[in-house]
Amino acid sequence: MALVGKLETEIEVKSSAEKFFSTYRAKAHIVPKTHHENLHGVEVHEGDLYSSGSIKQWTFNLDGKVQTVKGRIHVDEEKKSVTSVTVEGEILKKYKSFNVTIQVIPKGEGSLVKWIWEYEKVSLDIPDPKKFLDLAINVTKDVDAYATSA
Repeated sequence: MALVGKLETEIEVKSSAEKFFSTYRAKAHIVPKTHHENLHGVEVHEGDLYSSGSIKQWTFNLDGKVQTVKGRIHVDEEKKSVTSVTVEGEILKKYKSFNVTIQVIPKGEGSLVKWIWEYEKVSLDIPDPKKFLDLAINVTKDVDAYATSA
């Protein structure tokens, strides 16, 4: 088992890549108001909702526990991707670094949402963060439901 790792998953959604990307990037703070089982809140701590360098705090349900994580975001408009580099949160007790990238790729009438986690564990006995796969699937469904209803 290695200290450094990478997990990926892809989820097909009904909304267009542009619609999903703009909803995730700029309206994620609204999604918890209608779909709050997985994502409880998104707050801006520095900057704004849209810009690279901003810091957002995400509050979510993982394994039946509410957790928070703060991340500095990097937005790539061309690739329709947002990367969050974790700067604070309970997760940093288990991982020296924890970065999450979401990329939205056009596919037919809908799109494909790709999640990538890149991390470094603090020790070999820490498990890979596979529990984030279900969270990503659920959050993707919630954002898609919001995007297609808006």
